[in-house]
Amino acid sequence: MSLNNIELTPMILTQLYPDSLVETGSVPTSEKTDVRFLGSNHKNIVVIVRHEDVPVLPDEELNFLTSILAACKLGLIDIALVNAASTNENGLQSLITDAAKSVLLFGTDPLSIGLPINFPPFQLQQFDQRTYLYSPSLRELEKDKGLKSKLWTSLKNLFSI
Repeated sequence: MSLNNIELTPMILTQLYPDSLVETGSVPTSEKTDVRFLGSNHKNIVVIVRHEDVPVLPDEELNFLTSILAACKLGLIDIALVNAASTNENGLQSLITDAAKSVLLFGTDPLSIGLPINFPPFQLQQFDQRTYLYSPSLRELEKDKGLKSKLWTSLKNLFSI
């Protein structure tokens, strides 16, 4: 590292110059935040779930999701799986804006992630150059054959299967 490329943190700067630094107001910060997700998002598909008690998904729901993806000829490498409960709304919006062509919402209604529109479950919804699909939670889907059938119909249309 050369002396021309040293980066000092705000804490170090205040320790080095305790009497000569003057705060002039708030510094604007970027509203984008890093979002942690599972997968590699090779196909620009963001999958959003909501679980307060686990980092992303419980194992049984993750297994069910991977079986849904396999039926669509996709895998975890093709998606970005995000837990909305552990991500702020700005982070979700940034991820969607930067990395999504399709957004699947499982148990997370469109309004709760900051979308200005609401739409019924299983309806493919075009908005802001993306396709959204809202569905009940993976836990509900796994238990109800009728809901699974509706989801499959929507996924076939979304992914042209």
